[in-house]
Amino acid sequence: MKLFQSPCFVKALGSYLKGEKERIQRCKGRVFALKDEPDVARVWLPKNDSPGLAMARAFGDFCLKDFGLISMPEISYRCLTDKDEFVVLATDGVWDVLSNEEVVGIVSRCPHPSRAAETLVSCAIKSWRSKYPTSKIDDCAAVCLFLLDSKSKGTPANDDEIIITQSPPRPLSDLDGQQPLLPPRRS
Repeated sequence: MKLFQSPCFVKALGSYLKGEKERIQRCKGRVFALKDEPDVARVWLPKNDSPGLAMARAFGDFCLKDFGLISMPEISYRCLTDKDEFVVLATDGVWDVLSNEEVVGIVSRCPHPSRAAETLVSCAIKSWRSKYPTSKIDDCAAVCLFLLDSKSKGTPANDDEIIITQSPPRPLSDLDGQQPLLPPRRS
């Protein structure tokens, strides 16, 4: 396999991540999916249907920290081999709509490494529009790190082929009257 995904996303709160959901519920947070996104479980405040965060572990999102959201990452290790070609780091907006296999296929077929992240994000946005036509598209960002230059078969990839791409930021008008969550100011 050419990539792996940290399994701390709430959408996967099935049997193998039962502890994530239990922790949130123990802290009085709620976990449920919306009707138009049945495969994306989200974390909600105890008495309000907000903010609907699609992960159980995150930095920021201070309003949920007392209700089970934690920032401690789940860490897994994988020894790279000479068969590994690239690593993909992406936001939940990508992983919510594309499987590991789909991501590998998209990145593998990209004709030039410098376009892989942009192509991946474009595919994720199209998938959001197709799978969840009545929902807002989640933030989609990706980094594709190529470990070997495919042309020279075995030489390290050139650093300027590492491209970071994300979906355009949403205007504040997209917040539907909600205030963006900002960390408290420090004096």
